[in-house]
Amino acid sequence: MLSYVVVHFSVPDLWKEGWKPSHTPLVMWEDTITLPLDVRRYILQFAVAGRRFPYASTTILGVSRWSLDSISLDFYGYMIDSVKVGTSLATFRRDTGVLIVYLPSPLLSGDSVSLTVFYHGSPDSTGCPSFTRGFYFRSDGFFTLSYPDGFRCWAPSYDRPYEKAEEGVELYVEADPLLTVLANGVLLDTVPTGSTKIWHYSHGHPIATYLIAVAGRVLAANRWVWTYDTLTVPVLSWVPPLDTVYRWGESLTSMLTVFSDRFGPYPFADEKYEQSVVMAYFGGGMEHQTTPFFSSYFDNYVQAHELCHQWWGNAVGYGTFKDVWLGEGFATYCEMLWAETRGGIFGYRNYFTNVIEHTFFLYASNPGKPVYDPGPSVGDILSVYTYNKGAAVLHMLRYILGNDTSLFFGALRYYRNQHEGSYALTSDFVEDVETYTGRDLSWFFNQWVYEAGWPEYEVRWKTWQDSSENWKVVVRIEQVQPSPVPTFKMPLELGFASEAGTEIHTVWDSLDVQHFIFTVRNRPDTLIFDPMNWVLDRHTVIYDPTLNLNERSPGVRDVIVEVRGRRVTIVGINGNERVELYDRSGRLLKRAKGKIKVTLPPGIYYAKSLGSIKMFVVGGFQR
Repeated sequence: MLSYVVVHFSVPDLWKEGWKPSHTPLVMWEDTITLPLDVRRYILQFAVAGRRFPYASTTILGVSRWSLDSISLDFYGYMIDSVKVGTSLATFRRDTGVLIVYLPSPLLSGDSVSLTVFYHGSPDSTGCPSFTRGFYFRSDGFFTLSYPDGFRCWAPSYDRPYEKAEEGVELYVEADPLLTVLANGVLLDTVPTGSTKIWHYSHGHPIATYLIAVAGRVLAANRWVWTYDTLTVPVLSWVPPLDTVYRWGESLTSMLTVFSDRFGPYPFADEKYEQSVVMAYFGGGMEHQTTPFFSSYFDNYVQAHELCHQWWGNAVGYGTFKDVWLGEGFATYCEMLWAETRGGIFGYRNYFTNVIEHTFFLYASNPGKPVYDPGPSVGDILSVYTYNKGAAVLHMLRYILGNDTSLFFGALRYYRNQHEGSYALTSDFVEDVETYTGRDLSWFFNQWVYEAGWPEYEVRWKTWQDSSENWKVVVRIEQVQPSPVPTFKMPLELGFASEAGTEIHTVWDSLDVQHFIFTVRNRPDTLIFDPMNWVLDRHTVIYDPTLNLNERSPGVRDVIVEVRGRRVTIVGINGNERVELYDRSGRLLKRAKGKIKVTLPPGIYYAKSLGSIKMFVVGGFQR
C-alpha cells in the first residue's frame, strides 16, 4: 500500500459511501496462532447487480489440523441461505463477526474438507467494523479493498495474514457485460449469460485474504511483454479507454528487470502483472497479488512501490500487522532502488534525503514509535515509522554491510527463499540476515527496529598543526536524543573538506560522548558529518577552538585516569562507583566497581563512571 495513502484513508472517506462503522476497528494485531483448518483454496462465486449480490457463495477447501466438530469463520453481514460441508447441509449460527458451522460428521486430524457458504445481500449494510469494509461500489463499477481485515466483510474466511490459502483463489464474477472485470491470476474464460457475463479467474499461488481482489469498470489496456531469461510475462496497465494514449505503466517492464536482478525473478511470472485505475474514495494504491489497484495515474515511484510488494508482502508475507514494515518498508526502499537505477548512487542518496528522510522528519517525533509493533491502530501500522523508517533500516543495513551489494541483496534473496509462499516475522528476517552474512547484527536491529527513536548528534571539532606539519583534528560527538531513546552504536563517516578535496574517515560511535583524533595532510575547512547520508539522524556541526579532549557533565566529578606507559589505573566517581573501560570502537573491555588496573596496547580509550567520560591515549600517539 502506498505510504501516503494513510493521509487519505480516513473515516470521512468511508462515510461518503453512506456507511458508518458501528464500533472500533477489528484487529488488535494479534500474534500468529495455529488455526484449526489449514486453508488450501478459496472459490468465490457472486453476481453484482446494482449495489447488491443477488447470489454469492464462498467455498473453502482445507485440511483439519486436529479433530473438529465445528469450524468458526470470520464473517460479517449478509443473509446466509445455507451452508454445505461436502454435499451435506450443515447447521450454523452467527455471533458478532463469526460464523460457526457445525459439521455433519466430525473431522479427524488430516482430513480434507470442502465447506461452502451460500449468501446474498448488500455490502453496504454489513456493519463490518473493519478499517475498510472490503467491497465498494462506484458510479461506474465496483472494486474491493480488504486491507487489513476487510475480506471478512464480503467473504467468510480465516481473515488472518498468516493463514494463506496455499493453492490460491478462484473467482467467478457475474456482472454487466460492458465492464472489464479484473481479478487475481489468469482469466480462464468469459461466459455470456444474456444480460450479464461471467468472468472466471484462477490464481495458483499462496495468497493472504487481504490480497484477494476483484474490480469492474469500463477499461482498456496498454499491453507489453516482459522477457527475463526464459520467462515471458504479459504486463498490462488498465485505464479508461480514452486514456491509453498516456501509456501509463510503460516503465513496468524495466522495473520488473530491476527488481528481479536484485531479488530474484518476479514471483508470479507464470500468470501476469497488471495494474489498474479502479479505486475510488481512497487516494493511493493497493498491492493486490498480480493486480494492484490505483486511484489515479501515480508516478513511476508509486508504481515501483506496488510492484515491489509482489516480492515483499505478497510472495513473502508478514505474519502479523506488527511486522508490516516487512512489506511497506521494503516497498518504500524499492522506490530508492528505482531512483538508483535512474540516477546512480547519487540518485539513490538524493531520493533518501529529499523524499524518505524528509517526509519522515516532517511527521515523526522522537522517540515516536518503533518499526516493529508501532501500535494498535491502522494509523500506527500505516505510518512513517513503518514506511520511511522501515526503508531507512534497509538503507542503513546496506551501509553497515560495507555497501557490499552482493552481500546485502544476497541476504534478501536468502530471506525470500526461506519464506516464499508463506510468511515471515521480524525475528525471522533478523535471523536470516545474520545467518547469510555470518554476523551478529542484534545490536543494529535492536536499536533501529525494536526500539523507538533515532540519534541526535551534537558535533564539535577543531584542528591544529603538529610538529611534522600534518594537521590534527579532534572531533567530539555527543548523542543528545531525548530519553528513553537508546544510545546508538553506528559507524559514522566524517568528511574533512579542504582545497585539495575531501578525506573520508569512519568511526564507530557508541557512547553518550566520544572523542576522536585524526591526522590529515591538508587543513580542513569544513567537517561534513555523514556526507553520503547513510544514517537516519539529526545533527549539528560546530567548529569549537576551545574544545578539550576531556569533558564532563556539569556538577559531576571526574573519573580519574592515570597512564604510566602501557599500565593504566582508572578510579571511579567517589572511588567506589562502577567504572567501565571502552576501546575506540566503543567495545566494552572491562567493568569493575571502584577501580580498574590494566595493561593496554597503544591506542585511544575511554573511561566511564556515572556521568563522567574521559578519553585517554596509551603510548604511540602524538598530541
